[in-house]
Amino acid sequence: MFERLEKLREDLERAKRRRADADAKVKALEEKLKEAENTQVLADVNALKLTPEQVAQFLQLMASGQLPVNNGSLPNLLGGNEQSNSYESVTGNELSEKEMDADQDEEDLENDENEY
Repeated sequence: MFERLEKLREDLERAKRRRADADAKVKALEEKLKEAENTQVLADVNALKLTPEQVAQFLQLMASGQLPVNNGSLPNLLGGNEQSNSYESVTGNELSEKEMDADQDEEDLENDENEY
C-alpha cells in the first residue's frame, strides 16, 4: 500500500530534478543569446564606424521618434542621397555566396507560399 506512495514521491522528485535542469538550461541559453546579441550590436556599430557619441545620438533620435523610417528600414545614415536596405549598405559587409543562396531560397519559398 505504501509502495504506491513511495513511487509517487520518487516520480515527483525526479520531475523536480528535471524541471531544475530545464530551468538551468533555459537560463544558460538566455545568457548565451544575450551575449550573442551584444556581440552582434558591437559588430554592427564597428562596421558602421560610429563613435560612441554618434551611437548615443542615434539611439536618442530613435527613442524620440525623430529618426525617419521608410518602409520599416532605416535611412542611409552614412551620407549619400541613395536609400539602400541591403545588408552591405547597413553593415559594410558583403554577404557570402552561401548567405545569398540562403536568402534566395527563403524568397523562393515565400513566393511559392504566396502562389497558393
